Amino acid sequence: AKGQVYFQLRDTVLVAQLLEGNYPDYAQLIPRSHTTRAVMTTSELRAACRAADIFARESSFSVRVSVKPGSELKPGNVELDARSAETGSNEVQVSATVEGAALDIAFNVKYLADVLNVISSESVALELSGSNAPGVVRPLGNDDFLSVIMPMHLGG
Repeated sequence: AKGQVYFQLRDTVLVAQLLEGNYPDYAQLIPRSHTTRAVMTTSELRAACRAADIFARESSFSVRVSVKPGSELKPGNVELDARSAETGSNEVQVSATVEGAALDIAFNVKYLADVLNVISSESVALELSGSNAPGVVRPLGNDDFLSVIMPMHLGG
């Protein structure tokens, strides 16, 4: 049929259909600036997400992410904090180079882990504008990729 494509490979059939209409302007959803930026090792943040996932299951996978700038004597860090009435709590700190002010935000740890699992660069940047604004994850050295993650409600 017009506007369709059909592929058949051994045990797989794929059918796709062209949809007519205006595509939404996704660029409006990407924050243009940030007040806080943390750069850290991708594998360390990925491991922290994996640990937090176990404790965040009761809270809709909500994890508090606290970005803390360093000082002359102490490096900055990003802390992931997940809590559960049944399994307890988990706090993991990841060393980071932090520009800007300290900031607390909550993300669904599954979404953050999904992004980190497809990033192959050694370091990743987390760019934030506030606890109620979307966060942007960017792999360092790859300007062709970014991910926008919406925040969750930050409980008391």
